[in-house]
Amino acid sequence: MNQKNFLRTRYEWLDALSSRSAVIKNLSVKESVTDAVYRAAGAKNAANADAFNFSNSAEHNDAVIETIEQLAAKSASLATLKKFIIDLTSQNTYGTFAELSAYRFLLKGSHEFDIQAPMSGASILNPNGSDLDGVLRLPEEICFDVKGFGFLDHLVTRLTKRLSDDLAPDLAVAQNSWDVATELLNDLLGKDYKPLLEELKVKREATRDLIEFSVRAQQRIQVTQREINRERAAKENAEYPFRFAKQFARHKPFFLIFVIHPWFSGSLQVNFGGSLQEFTSEFSKKFFCQFESDKQMLFEIARAEVARLLSGIVFVDAWEDQQASKRTKYRLFLNPNATNKPKAESVAAFANPYGADITVNEVTCP
Repeated sequence: MNQKNFLRTRYEWLDALSSRSAVIKNLSVKESVTDAVYRAAGAKNAANADAFNFSNSAEHNDAVIETIEQLAAKSASLATLKKFIIDLTSQNTYGTFAELSAYRFLLKGSHEFDIQAPMSGASILNPNGSDLDGVLRLPEEICFDVKGFGFLDHLVTRLTKRLSDDLAPDLAVAQNSWDVATELLNDLLGKDYKPLLEELKVKREATRDLIEFSVRAQQRIQVTQREINRERAAKENAEYPFRFAKQFARHKPFFLIFVIHPWFSGSLQVNFGGSLQEFTSEFSKKFFCQFESDKQMLFEIARAEVARLLSGIVFVDAWEDQQASKRTKYRLFLNPNATNKPKAESVAAFANPYGADITVNEVTCP
């Protein structure tokens, strides 16, 4: 797309999607939301880089439109589809795109599944109940939920970059734990951004939940070094799936679907020398095996029991490009300690439609 023709606002993106899809046009999303500038003309940086990048990617818009239309054909409610488009064009672009990518993956496999499935506290660990992203029917029912892998890191990076731009020539850094709710980070990128910025301008430090922000003078020469060690990264992030444990199903097989994408998952998406397979394998093994005797309580049960409720981890490569067919797109890792193990025929029914595009990995614990 010529730079002069960039889509720069929410309304422009909605118009572009509606012009290509009768389903999206009929949702009348534009009438229900306010406009927002993703990146002003002549501006060096975007206020919402995710939305700006996705709105101007023909390949990713193709994927969104196709997925929404196929979900509509499967009788997804108009209210649900409308919410997808509202969220996609907001500050939650990546989270929504990740969810749509998981549905696109299942649609490619011609699977039968329900989306936004309501669950009671007796069915999942969240005592108040919640909607799961979906339930697969193979025909055995397998519950699933979708997360963008590296999502929290991505939001913090977006936030510190935006703060640094507004605090230039100084830099904003985020320290301590980033293990906070995504809602907090979305608010800090939206309605709570200005108060955070003003506090940093005056005090040069601020705390939001567990995150400690500080302002540092930029050095004449800035050197940033990051060591990529897949095994160590897997070990340090072994507890990551516990963040989403409230969605784990109590009595049915449950898959956690992680969506990876180079704009958000960084080096994890690049399978150089098999490194992605190495990381995802080690990551899954750590979670399935490391907490076998963990008595720490979570949702009033031991974490050892919580870990057993995750029947499998699925990694979905959501990068839409012409080289996609030249790499493994999907990976399934099965928990050897699962309380609710899917039947062998269910695993076969899940994986077979993808042929060489998927690997099924039977994890073994030491």
